[in-house]
Amino acid sequence: MAYLDTGPEWDTREGYLQWVGKVARGAVNLKVQDAIFCQGGRDEMIERFARVGSPLQQQDGTFYRTQSYGMPGPLWINFNGKHLKYNLYKDAVHKGAKHLRRVVVTSLLTREGRVVGCVGINIRTGEIHVIRANSVVLSTGNTNRIYKNPTPYRFNTWQCPANTGAAQAMAYAAGADLANMEYMRWTVIPKGFSAAGLNALSGMGGVMINSHGEQFMSKYHPLGERAPRYVLVEAVYGELMEGRGPVYIDCRGLDPEALRHLRDLLGWDKDTLPDFIEQQGLDLTTEPFEVMFSEGMQGGPAEVCSSGVRIDETCESSIPGLFAAGDCADQTRCVHLSAAGGSHAGHFAARWALKADHLDPEYADVAQARQNALAPCAEGNPVRYDEIEDSIASIMWQHVGPVRTEDSMLSAQAMLEDLATQVEHIGADNLHELMRAHEVKTMWQVARLTTAASLQRKETRFGPYFKRKDYPDTSDEYCGQMVLRRNDDAIAVRFEPLTYEVSN
Repeated sequence: MAYLDTGPEWDTREGYLQWVGKVARGAVNLKVQDAIFCQGGRDEMIERFARVGSPLQQQDGTFYRTQSYGMPGPLWINFNGKHLKYNLYKDAVHKGAKHLRRVVVTSLLTREGRVVGCVGINIRTGEIHVIRANSVVLSTGNTNRIYKNPTPYRFNTWQCPANTGAAQAMAYAAGADLANMEYMRWTVIPKGFSAAGLNALSGMGGVMINSHGEQFMSKYHPLGERAPRYVLVEAVYGELMEGRGPVYIDCRGLDPEALRHLRDLLGWDKDTLPDFIEQQGLDLTTEPFEVMFSEGMQGGPAEVCSSGVRIDETCESSIPGLFAAGDCADQTRCVHLSAAGGSHAGHFAARWALKADHLDPEYADVAQARQNALAPCAEGNPVRYDEIEDSIASIMWQHVGPVRTEDSMLSAQAMLEDLATQVEHIGADNLHELMRAHEVKTMWQVARLTTAASLQRKETRFGPYFKRKDYPDTSDEYCGQMVLRRNDDAIAVRFEPLTYEVSN
């Protein structure tokens, strides 16, 4: 996603920021967005993608742009990003970056109020790594698998199933502020197959129809299929709940050139989506494509902000030396902000590391972190990780899901606390299970944080992404963030307002 200064007002910095402030009002910080993306991050991102071998431009040098999800113009740039992460990785190695393969970081190390490193475990050898660092950048994505999956397969997720809230949980344990943790994120997916990329179908002209063949999106929003994503989700959910399902996306009206482009790009987000369509015997040129709503995940309410570590204009958290980017930070989401934010965080983390006096972690803290990393392997830990994961998903979907009330969330809070002893005694018979045990522990922590923040936001905001049946209206009183911080064993929540004036 990017504005390119081609002339129209929507394709400028001011137009982009005005749209961001509108579509994510109450969750997005425009000063942070401006600093990360508009003040050089956009240009650096476009240049870097081309340099590493994943250019945003087509072969003729133009950008293939589409419009969807409430955008004022075609801000989406379609490009083949299948090898983007690998290309960025190769570039980092070429520049001399050291890396630890298959090391799961389980805790941050702090001293005198700042970060001084981290501890991780190699999930193939069991070796413990203690990494000393003047600065740390967290970039572990959003939190998946904490809600029930509409298919029987817990790893069939819209976003990466390996992202289970590690950065959020570790930052919280270290004392950093978190924000936007209350929002539940979900989308529309092919029925039975969770895959990103359906925005391409609606962005190129596909229309939503119900079982009666009716185009229904205009009933829910004036922009129809180009409404914000949360409206699309709410509309599909509403049609299904009111008995007008199944629901389809119909691409039969697209011109042949658009259909050819669509067939080419469907595999860019998820390699196996074209295989799924072929195995289902679907022909997008002659028949509609059945869709449903996805599993839930813990994430920000719009394509321009996420849920997690609260960052400032330098991507730094409230803990000196601790930075965050990508979907684990509250203000960076999707490819454009994750890429610009990662670079931004790297620049400022490097500056911090160079100027800061070196501090070694306390021996006692390292010893405790090592013990915690290996704790599930201790004898006498009888609880299976998958049983706890199933319990978390059921609690969250039923009580902190698409429709919430104070009673439902208080019930969830009590049930999650009842799991505390079992979470403490999750066992692992091998290193694979040890990794899974740590995933479930972070998922449980994120579920607690989501519930605590949700209880304090007494309104509905962003449709089904935060819907309270007992407070159905959006209130200016809550135009801002619920900020969480650890207070001993308690979760402290405070509200901080946000303003939406775009500076020149």
